[in-house]
Amino acid sequence: MRTRGWIALAAGLALCLVAAYGAYTLANYSWNQVVDYRGPYAAAQLPAGEAPSPHMLVYGRQPLMVYVIIDGLREDVSRMMPTLNTLRAHGFDAVVRTFQPSLSFPNWTTLLSGAPQRISGVTTNWFTERVPVETLIDTALADDRTIVVSAPTDFEMLFGVERTGNVFLRDWTKGEYMTGGIVDNAIRLSAEASSTLLVVHFPDVDEAGHAFGGASKQYRDTALRVDRDLSRLVAALEGPQTTFVVTSDHGHIDTGGHGGPEDIVTKVPAVFAGPDVKPGTGEGTQDQVAPTVALLADLPAPRNATGMPLDLTAQARSGADRFTAQQVAAFGAYTAAVAGSPAKPNTKLLTAKGARAAFDEATVARLTRERAARLPMALALAIVCLLAIVVVGVLSWRALLSALSGTAAYYLVYEGLFFVVHGYRWSLSSFNSEEFLKPFLNGRMTDAIIAGVVAAFVAAVVYLFTRRQPQRAKGEFLSGWLALGVATVLVVQATIGLQVAWYLWYWGASVTWFIPDLAMGFKYDLDLIQITGLGAAAVLAPVVTWLVGRYHPVRRSSGPAAGPGDGAAVPAKPLVPVGSGSAAEE
Repeated sequence: MRTRGWIALAAGLALCLVAAYGAYTLANYSWNQVVDYRGPYAAAQLPAGEAPSPHMLVYGRQPLMVYVIIDGLREDVSRMMPTLNTLRAHGFDAVVRTFQPSLSFPNWTTLLSGAPQRISGVTTNWFTERVPVETLIDTALADDRTIVVSAPTDFEMLFGVERTGNVFLRDWTKGEYMTGGIVDNAIRLSAEASSTLLVVHFPDVDEAGHAFGGASKQYRDTALRVDRDLSRLVAALEGPQTTFVVTSDHGHIDTGGHGGPEDIVTKVPAVFAGPDVKPGTGEGTQDQVAPTVALLADLPAPRNATGMPLDLTAQARSGADRFTAQQVAAFGAYTAAVAGSPAKPNTKLLTAKGARAAFDEATVARLTRERAARLPMALALAIVCLLAIVVVGVLSWRALLSALSGTAAYYLVYEGLFFVVHGYRWSLSSFNSEEFLKPFLNGRMTDAIIAGVVAAFVAAVVYLFTRRQPQRAKGEFLSGWLALGVATVLVVQATIGLQVAWYLWYWGASVTWFIPDLAMGFKYDLDLIQITGLGAAAVLAPVVTWLVGRYHPVRRSSGPAAGPGDGAAVPAKPLVPVGSGSAAEE
């Protein structure tokens, strides 16, 4: 019996460590799949957008489009900004929802191209290439517009704005207010170049959100300071043929951070004011902002855009059907990329709504096929997890009962630390900014180790109450008590593994053409991190169960005595004197 206990200990520990290593490897792979995602859509061959009628001089100059992105501005805080509220009162007040993940580089790309993350392939702020989708910068250059850009240097890396010839770029500098200089140079360059498109980016609100949180006084004060600089920009450039578009790329949670699906992060302001804008309010999605700018500025529609312009023009615009043509062409190519073949002829495809519906149908059909293909693998993983639990029960039902009790304690402690103590959610917003990603993940691994140790303690205590007279963890009963700690951790890993198996069936580990629900994806990565941390807990757990088994108070009983992890009776032994004693095999 002693040999069987040591074999169970060694085998269980090996399984726990193998599971931890496999989870760590899979977590890295899956995370990198999202980071490195490019998708098949940006490479689609699409016709160039058509420009409307030639631009006419009005009051001695061409119309001016001023496009302002206030980084990290929450929708609720935007309503405290006097200048922005003045533009709202004279224009169209929209709230648009961002796509996932709600990070700066991906959302800047959407705001300038109308292409969300799934289409653009820009999914993180670690993207270091020229975006592969057409932007308003590209269409304006192709249409011989005079463009001015005043923004952070990242705009050159992503959008190649120096091609415009009228550019002010500066690096992000923590602790330094940047918007004032950006506005000064925007006004100067616009006057010098007689621009027809001015793109301006204000970074300071986002910096305040990361530093102090979206609900802080410092964040609101920074928004008001930025609003005063916005007022200077409006005063310098307003006129009968000037249109202002002011929007945000994302918001901030109260404690600071973004990237996740929270409403406070993903619902952002989009304000339009100008001669062709009718007063009103509305809702939409972030991919509609760039097409709306193109409509108001008489620019060709960005060919990769997935959104139609918002309904905000004061009168019918000539050539507005060019956006329908762009949508039909784009979604036709995207549907072909998903289905692997050109879309079948369908009269509905001649409308933007029909083309989008065909794309959605192709997406659902492919997801269904892939889930069917992944089902055997997911079931195999689930069966392995269930077998691990069953084997513990076969070796000792008392050990299984104790391990399940410890598992319940694990979830209570881990989820309590995650949701209550730390106040986290299944969201990329939880770790505030990219520099805190590794500390955040290491912290969750530490939480898993702590919860795993608590689980082993609870399992050992519960086991004591399953015996009339449990014996101490020494001698022939030592291996059983040690194995109980490992068995508890193994059962915890197995229950988490069942959740991983579901995710791998539903979404898969690879991200090649579709970005999964990132709230579930975040939970999946945290599940893998927990399994990894539990590998360390499996080493510590036997020490915990040994301590409980070695030093628990002895209880006298007339019944047989036993220790954990065994299955056969042993000859009766004399009662152990109070204060000493040992556990016996079942």
